[in-house]
Amino acid sequence: MVTTKMMHRVAAMMAGLALATTAWAGLPIQHWQTSSGAEVYFVENHELPMIDVAVNFPAGSSRDTREKAGLAELTQHMLSQGAGGLSDAEISRRLADLGAVLGGDQDQDRAGVSLRTLSSDRESGAALELFGKILQQPEFPESVLEREKARIISGLREAATQPESIADKAFTAALYGDHPYGIANADTPESVATIKRDDLQQFYQKYYRADGAVIAMMGDLSQDAAARVAETLAGGLPKGARVATPPPPVPYPTGAKI
Repeated sequence: MVTTKMMHRVAAMMAGLALATTAWAGLPIQHWQTSSGAEVYFVENHELPMIDVAVNFPAGSSRDTREKAGLAELTQHMLSQGAGGLSDAEISRRLADLGAVLGGDQDQDRAGVSLRTLSSDRESGAALELFGKILQQPEFPESVLEREKARIISGLREAATQPESIADKAFTAALYGDHPYGIANADTPESVATIKRDDLQQFYQKYYRADGAVIAMMGDLSQDAAARVAETLAGGLPKGARVATPPPPVPYPTGAKI
């Protein structure tokens, strides 16, 4: 089911991808669904020899618990820190050799990964194969996880001394209260320290499923080629029913809080 909120998200994704060219506005957005249930949005544009792909999932911070606040963000970040038998250093080296750029984003509702690559057969084929490994075969290496947790904990401790960060956390808590959106800024050194590799694996298997994924593509490839890319990317994702429990509506504040 394509919701208004999802369409807004797709529009934002397409706007981000469209930074590669200025002539996209009049191009039609094609939409279909893969055999495994992923929604696909595609804009064909041959102005530049580039392909942009973004895949996102209902895996935002509202899926966290307060006890393990920070799990959603850490899971998204760790996707590219070792996958398909490749270390984080090997992934970075291969991307650099191909001239490809990997990106990612995460908010309260969704999390995702993006790729920008040249459209030539050699570069796009190798880059998309690597992208598939990152999406489908994350390994969440224990040593890298501990390193990244230490980095995040250090950042949180420093942020706890910054007025802007303190005010941001207080505002989020006052605005959302016990609503799941309130967990977005609720991560602490203690909550991050409790996160284990098993937590990342379980979160990935539950929320990074094909049925629930949204794939947005734009660039120098045909609709048939885009359909093959989408089928390949979605086909190797975890299987299971779409997550059917969106966060409840955000309650309006009942009065000023000072």
